[in-house]
Formats: sequence, C-alpha cells, structure tokens
Amino acid sequence: MLETRRIAQDVCASLELTQWIGNLLVEGAGTPWNEKVRLRKKKGGFEVRLFVWENQAYLYGRIYRLLLYVKDAFDPTFRYSPADVPHGTLQPAARETYQHIWGIFVDSRAERAGIENFFDRTLRKNLFIDSQKHLPWSVSALFFGKLWHREFLTHPEIVDLSYNLDKIVRPIHETGLEAFELEISKSVTDHSLRSHIERMPSNSLREMAERIVGFVTSRCRGTLIEPSYYGIYFMYDQEIFAEMVTTKADALLITLFDFHSSEHRTYSVTETSQELPTIEQAIEAVYKKIAYHSQLKAIKNPFASPVEE
Repeated sequence: MLETRRIAQDVCASLELTQWIGNLLVEGAGTPWNEKVRLRKKKGGFEVRLFVWENQAYLYGRIYRLLLYVKDAFDPTFRYSPADVPHGTLQPAARETYQHIWGIFVDSRAERAGIENFFDRTLRKNLFIDSQKHLPWSVSALFFGKLWHREFLTHPEIVDLSYNLDKIVRPIHETGLEAFELEISKSVTDHSLRSHIERMPSNSLREMAERIVGFVTSRCRGTLIEPSYYGIYFMYDQEIFAEMVTTKADALLITLFDFHSSEHRTYSVTETSQELPTIEQAIEAVYKKIAYHSQLKAIKNPFASPVEE
C-alpha cells in the first residue's frame, strides 16, 4: 500500500492536483473492476480517497486514470456538477451510459499520454458495445470511435449524451437496426412463448408459427413446448426433437433432430412456402419414434416371474 500511495502522490504532482487536495487516502479494492475514487470537500481542501487493487499489473496506469477523474472535477472548463449526474435507480440506463462515456474520455487521454492502462481501447470498446444492447454492434462501434477520438468533453455534454447518444454523429444509417444481436438481446430480456411469436414482423410467418405450435399440441401429446433465447423447442421424454427459430424476419427456421444420431433436417419456411403439411408430417414422425422408444423402456421384462420373492 505504501508503493501505491507513493505512485498516487507522484501522479497528483504530474497532474498538478496537489494544490486542491488536502488529504490523499488509499484503500484496497478486490479487483480492478472495483476501483473507484471518492471526492469530498473538507476544511483545508478536498479529501481524495482512492480504492485501488493491490496488484502490480498496470498499477501506475490504474492510479493515473482514477486521478484523471479528479482532475476533471477540479477543472472549471469541465464544469462538473454532481447534481446533474443521472440517478442510478430512477435512470439506470442513462447512468450506465454516463459512466461509460466519462470512462472513455478518461482512458482515451491515458492512451494519448502513452500510459499503459488496464482499461485500454479494446476493453473499453467491448464494455461500451455490451452496454448498448438496444443498438446493433456496428452502430455502437461507430459511437465508440467518435467518443474515443474526442479530445475534450464537458460534464454537461457527457450528461446530455447519456440521454441522447445519437447526438454523437448524424445521421445514423438505418442499416443493421434489425441486426441479429438485437433480436438476441430482446429474447434475453423477454423470451416467453407468446412474445417470441408476437415479435415476428410477418403476419404470414406468425400464423405459420402458431399453426406449428397448435399442431404439436394436438397431435404430439405429452410434448413440452418451451421458449429459448432464440425461439421455441419441442421436447418429449427429455428429448428435444424439434426447434423453431423465430428471430429471422424473412423466414421461419424449423429443425428436426434424430435422437438416434446427430443428424438433423432444417426447413426454411418463407411466406410463400407450401410445404407446411410435409413439415408437420415429419414432426409427427420424429415424435412417434421417440414416443415408441419411451414406451419400450416402460415395458417390463415379459419373461420375469409374475411373483417376486
């Protein structure tokens, strides 16, 4: 901890922060993800409390980036105002974006200063893209690039962008707004059987999906029909024998599995497809194989004695 404190004092001097800081405290953090800085105004100056992971990996860079937040808070041109920070409970999405944008502003400057940093460009980009689950990866990457190369941001700008991220660059190309990762993200947050079908943009495909579910319900008795992150699966006696992917806008993908081998058949059903009766027959055939095998397992040995001693 003494080494960490010494580095923190050196960084404070290099960033010209000593005139503002009355007391510099350093405490431990369990991981680099838990590192943070706490700033409090007290008599004789500000108290700065750093929570730092006690590990030599990128130690100087991790302390440097924490103190860049402090430098921003003291910089009158940055115009930091705690009252304007999005509320973590009432505005969680904006608060998360706010933290990412300020973090990008901090870590991009560390890179330009030649400081090796745990939160480098690649990690920062991946974290940012993962946080914007409502946007396609291509759009999030575009936003990130614009943010990373901004040499200066004010706190009011960061707060504004937290609510209006599309102000970074205009216009946003509509290409990719129905990207597969968005469909997966929607499915993760809401993957009920009904929601999967209702999200399908095509009325015809939606009707076909409902027909398949209805067919299996009526003709394949005992089948468990359950939603997954990407669609719907059909299972009998612990065997998944069919799945229906509902996340494509132009087709309904139906896959049948042979439980005796690893072979499977996939049908791509479009709005003009006429093979639905054939697919239904194939589904029923696979189901009957599993049901027959299940019945055989339940039959007792016919040569066994009817009386057990």
